[in-house]
Amino acid sequence: MPARTPVAGRAVVALVAASAITLSACTGGDGSDDPGSRATGDSPSASPSPTTAPEPIAGACYRLSAPQLAEAQVGVAPVPCTQPHTTVTYLVTSLSGITEPIDATALAANAERRCRAALRTFVRATPARLALSRVRSAWFVPSDQDLDAGARWLRCDLAVSRTDTTLMRLPAQAAGLLRRDSALDRYGRCARTDLAGVRAGRGGRVCALPHTWRAVAARRLGTARTPFPGPSIRGEVLGRCEGAARAFTDNSTRDIEVGWLPPDRAAWAQGQRFGLCWTRTRR
Repeated sequence: MPARTPVAGRAVVALVAASAITLSACTGGDGSDDPGSRATGDSPSASPSPTTAPEPIAGACYRLSAPQLAEAQVGVAPVPCTQPHTTVTYLVTSLSGITEPIDATALAANAERRCRAALRTFVRATPARLALSRVRSAWFVPSDQDLDAGARWLRCDLAVSRTDTTLMRLPAQAAGLLRRDSALDRYGRCARTDLAGVRAGRGGRVCALPHTWRAVAARRLGTARTPFPGPSIRGEVLGRCEGAARAFTDNSTRDIEVGWLPPDRAAWAQGQRFGLCWTRTRR
């Protein structure tokens, strides 16, 4: 989450739309030489009991793409964490408060909140440091068929958005990824764009890549219960960000370029409460 990057239009499937499949047994009378079939006559064979796919395991690694993180259900097998991978499962827990029929919107909100809350502990970051990074979470739930069969797990994965359309390869051990401030030199929130692009949220990339702007401070704008501030959230850029930009660039007197990127209404609704101060860099 960037603070985590909002996932607009997350693909939440209709979790109660699994089709019923009736299994019927073949009966005798078709000339079969199978004595077993003749012995059973017209009695249908019993339908097998529904089974569910194995529950995910915390610590498993996956090679997923950025678009796959927007899916609520993904049937991709894990890979060894010593091999190239882009996500790691940091939490497997039970979906709580699920009623029938399943409310997909409520499920998505619950999953988003719980995965986001657990991410900071896993990467060992302060809320501000996490907001300044391109570390994000993604959540997954059982397939429609498994939900119908009673599966109720929630899987939370960590990923790092390398650019706005690609993911970064993760180290074999991702726990504590942001425990040091210096981790932002690699996983921090940077951009290769102009000031207008910063204000529009374009050109984002990790700071390990060549960039022209970097987020250098995160300003908390409210609590979880604070309503969206509206137009005032834009505020006065220099008053918010000049000091942080000068401290980061060690520029106390010369002209300096700064930018301010607050969360929009959609990001606020997803729980983001930090605005970011940006400054131009030389990279």
